[in-house]
This record gives sequence, structure tokens and C-alpha cells, in this order.
Amino acid sequence: MNIVSEKIKSHYDELPTSERLVADFVLENKDALFQHPIKELATMSGTTQAAWTRFAQAIGYDGLKDLKNAYYAEANTNLAQADKGGPKVSFKDVNEYTSLQSIADNICATSVQAVQTTYRLFDAGTFSEAVTRIVNAKQIQVFGVGTASVAAYDLYCKLLRIHYNAVFNHDHHMNLMTISQIGPGDVAIFFSDNAKNTEIMQLFNIAKEREAATIAVTKLGNNALTTGCDHVLFATSPEIDKKSGITSSRFAQLFLVDTLYTAIANRDYDNIKGYLRDSYDVFHNTARD
Repeated sequence: MNIVSEKIKSHYDELPTSERLVADFVLENKDALFQHPIKELATMSGTTQAAWTRFAQAIGYDGLKDLKNAYYAEANTNLAQADKGGPKVSFKDVNEYTSLQSIADNICATSVQAVQTTYRLFDAGTFSEAVTRIVNAKQIQVFGVGTASVAAYDLYCKLLRIHYNAVFNHDHHMNLMTISQIGPGDVAIFFSDNAKNTEIMQLFNIAKEREAATIAVTKLGNNALTTGCDHVLFATSPEIDKKSGITSSRFAQLFLVDTLYTAIANRDYDNIKGYLRDSYDVFHNTARD
């Protein structure tokens, strides 16, 4: 997956008409960026030089030169990865596979790519701030709906292992009850594949009203969840036909969970090392018995 193209798609709906024309042109004619000066690009896309500059800035770059550098860096990275061989992503629906091998190849490729692209979106500063919030929290409430609940539950279990005051429920009514008790000094963490999910947004709005710190683990894009949360950890994955179901996004979220948990344990090691040892001893002794 191309991160620059992903950024363009995630911001597309918020772009003004002229910048959207630029976006359409870039998505269809990426190579033209390296073959023509900005004046010609403006003419070819039916826009202006200023629109190109505004477009680059709207999707997170300083200008057209910065955008080109990002595309160039990605092209080299993708080329290096292609040279290594291995399974390639094929955008098929579940009924289009012809063998078990092709299924395994594509699941492997999409899962690996989900982790790699999520890693490339990794922001150490945002992560550090989220870790600080969690380490200092009085209570951590974790929420996830559908496939996103898998990663949410995994984080909850990991936090319990180091004796953090964490809460997780699959039932929405129970979530409403716990979120009603949240307040300043607490943290609410939202896992969501779809920022338009009404249950997640209802919980998020209550957490904001009660002045709890908020953290989102969700797809790249500008929406009420990503713009409203205090800290956003982006997870992205290859786009597969919706009928196939979401699979690779789970790996992206679990990568963030493992990274987040390890960072928390590292930051708070002096306080949690005893709990790590105790849980290891209990499981180890049970296995021997």
C-alpha cells in the first residue's frame, strides 16, 4: 500500500473542489509529478499552481517538493521489497481464489503489508504521550466493536497482567455503565475500523464530556474520532472487497497493541516487574502440574 495515496484518499472528502481535482490527477498520474514542472501540472489538471501547493499542505506535506520526496522514498522502498520476492497482494473477493495456496499467499501478503504500512505511520511523539497518559491513569477503559474488539480485548488482558486498573466489556450496555463513571484522570481507548460506528462515537462523546483523556486506534483519516481524540494511533491495511471481511486490519491493530504494551511495561518497569514475574510463575507452575 502507498502511504501517500492513502493520505490523499483519507483527506479527499474534505478537500475543496480545486484541490480535489489535483487529488484525482495525482492518483491517476503519479509519474507525471516527476516529469513536469508545477506550471505544466496545473495546466494538465485544469487547476492552478496555488491549488497544487494547497493540496500538498492539506494532506500533510510542506509543498509539492516534499510530496514528491515522499513518493520517491516510497517507490524505492516498494522496489526493494519487491526484489525480496514472496507473496504479493492480490485484491480478490473470497469466491475468486483458485487454490488453497493462493489463499495462504494473499492472507500472508495482506497481513504483512498491514503491519508494514502501520509501522511507517508510527509517530513516536504521539505514542510517548499516549503511554504517559496510560501509565498515570487512575482507570483505563478499553472499547472495541466487531473485529476491532479482538485487539481491544488483547490490550485489556495485557494491562491486567501488569496490574493496571483496566476495564473492558463486549456488551454495549455495560460499556455505557462504565463510561458513565469515567472522569478526569481516567483514560478511554477506542479501537475502531469505522469511525462512523454509532456505539463507539456515543462512548467517545461521553468520555469527552466527562473530561477523560481519549486515545483512538483507528484508520488514517480526518473524522470526528481522529480530530476529537487527544491521541490517535493510526492503523492501516490493504483495501480488500468488503464482502471478504476485514482481516488484515486486525494484524495492524495487534501490532500497535504489542508496541503500546511493551512501551508501557518499559516505562513503568520498576513498578510492574513483580507482576510480570508472578504471572509467569503461576502459568509456569500450572504447566508443570
